[in-house]
Amino acid sequence: MVRILIVDDHAVVRRGVRALLPSGEFEICGEAENGQEAIRLAGDLRPEIIIMDLSMPVMNGLQATRMIRQSFPDIKVVLFSLHTSSELVRSIFMAGAQGYVLKSDAETDLLKALNTVHENKTYVSPAIDPNLVARVLQQIGSQN
Repeated sequence: MVRILIVDDHAVVRRGVRALLPSGEFEICGEAENGQEAIRLAGDLRPEIIIMDLSMPVMNGLQATRMIRQSFPDIKVVLFSLHTSSELVRSIFMAGAQGYVLKSDAETDLLKALNTVHENKTYVSPAIDPNLVARVLQQIGSQN
């Protein structure tokens, strides 16, 4: 069973994400409402995957992802947002996220994203330009 931490500043979104995840495949080990809590819980709970909102108070998802990936490189992060800009996509993967799911596509894409990321692959919502994603990932790969 894959251990999941859900991070979003809106309780209703956290409940919605929880409802999308089949209990036989995924165990929700915790929830947080900002990036600072996410970092603390990542250390305490050691989830396999974190579903993280991008825009939150106290500390946003990009900052938290960067810090979590530095401290806990085995924890995978799927960022979750409404935004599709090319600069944001670049920032998400530069921060160390393995997946990006648009909130508008969550019902159809979240399970695919979690399974893909769990297999150590990258997932991006189909609505995001795949050429952009390929360029960003290539750029990141050449920097490492």
